[in-house]
Amino acid sequence: MHIYYRGNSHLLCGHWNGSPVEIGVTPVLKQIPPGNAYHYHPYHEYYVVLEGRAELLVEGERVPLDADTVVMVEPGERHRLTWVDPEEGVRWVIIKEHSMPGTKYCVSEESGG
Repeated sequence: MHIYYRGNSHLLCGHWNGSPVEIGVTPVLKQIPPGNAYHYHPYHEYYVVLEGRAELLVEGERVPLDADTVVMVEPGERHRLTWVDPEEGVRWVIIKEHSMPGTKYCVSEESGG
């Protein structure tokens, strides 16, 4: 058994502390965090929306992030956060199927999508 605790970020566990998956819980976000780049991963990524509203851009399609929903981004699908409700904000659990360093591949939105 392993118990993981939050460190200096929203992430609870991942490759850095011996977990094979990466899991984080965001605080309530009222705006898009700095450094939010269009990117993809070689594994599934799940957004479990706990509260609020926001929007992802996934392969050029606007996808709502609403409370009590789960959005799964497929391996290789380019995505980024594009909007956060400034009044409600948004809060989610993020689950990455694998936790491996160097697997966030940033791309330009002009490269397709």
